[in-house]
Amino acid sequence: MVTKQMKIYFLPEFYSSILPKTRSISLFALLLGSIVACDTTKKQTETPAEVTEYKPVSYDFEIQTVQKKSANCAPEACSEVSISYPVFAAGHDTHASINSLLTEEVNRTLSDYIMEAEGTEDTDELCKMFIASYQDFKENFPESITPWYIRLEVAVGKTDRNFISLVINHSSYTGGVHPNSSVSYLNIAADGEKIEELRYFVNSTSKLQDLAEKEFRKQYNIAPEEQLSDKGFLFDDDQFSLSEDFGVSKSGIVFYYNADEISSNAQSPIILTIPFKDLTGLYKHKMP
Repeated sequence: MVTKQMKIYFLPEFYSSILPKTRSISLFALLLGSIVACDTTKKQTETPAEVTEYKPVSYDFEIQTVQKKSANCAPEACSEVSISYPVFAAGHDTHASINSLLTEEVNRTLSDYIMEAEGTEDTDELCKMFIASYQDFKENFPESITPWYIRLEVAVGKTDRNFISLVINHSSYTGGVHPNSSVSYLNIAADGEKIEELRYFVNSTSKLQDLAEKEFRKQYNIAPEEQLSDKGFLFDDDQFSLSEDFGVSKSGIVFYYNADEISSNAQSPIILTIPFKDLTGLYKHKMP
C-alpha cells in the first residue's frame, strides 16, 4: 500500500463545534492497514478555495493503495483489483464517519462485481472473491486470454467547512467486448452524514435545472427552440433532467451521465459542470 499524506481545511467555527467530540480512530486505521503494508511518501497540502480572515484548521488524510493479483499469473494476463483512496487521520468523530462511509461505498462497488457477495465482507475479502471468480472462469473457459480487473480511484473533489465531496473513478473488465468505466460521487456533510439531496447545496433545484439545461445546450450547440431529441439525446418526455449522480468540484456543481444514460449515440460519458460564477444567489455555501 502506497501512502501519500495530504491536508484539507475547515474554518475555526466548524472545528470548535466538533472539538468536544474528539476521539481516536486508530482502530479504523488499523483495520485498513491490515489489507496491505504501507509506505509514506511526500506530504501534500490542499488549501481552502475561499479567502478568509480566519486561520484555517488543517485536516490530514493519507492516500492509500490496495492491490490484489492472481497467484502465479503472467504479467500480460493477470487479474487484479487496484483501489486508491484517502484515509482521514484520527482527530474526532467526523473523520471516523467519513472513513466509514467511504469504506462502505468502496465495498458496495466491489460487491456489484461479485455474485456471491452477501454485503458483510470487508474490502480484503471482496478483493479475494473477485480474483477467485476470475480463476473459476478461467478454468471453465481456458481459451479466454483477457484478464479481469477492477480499478477504483477515489479523489477529494472539494472541501469546505460544511462538506466534503469525493469523486470515485471506476474502470473494470469482466468479459465482453470492451472495458467499462464510470464516475460516482460521495458527498458528506461536516457532521459526518451522507448528503443525498441537491437541496443541501442550492436553495432551488428548479433554478439549478434551468441553469444546467442552458449549460447543456451551450455545450452541445443546441438552440433554445430545438428539441433535445433532435440532437440524439433521450431524456424522458424530451425534457432535460439533472443526473442523480452529482458532486462538487473546485469549479462548480458537477453532474455525471453514463455513456448510454441519455444518448444512444454517446461514445463516452457526459460531464456537465455548472460554474460557481453562475450560481450566485443559488449556492447555499460560501462562494469560492
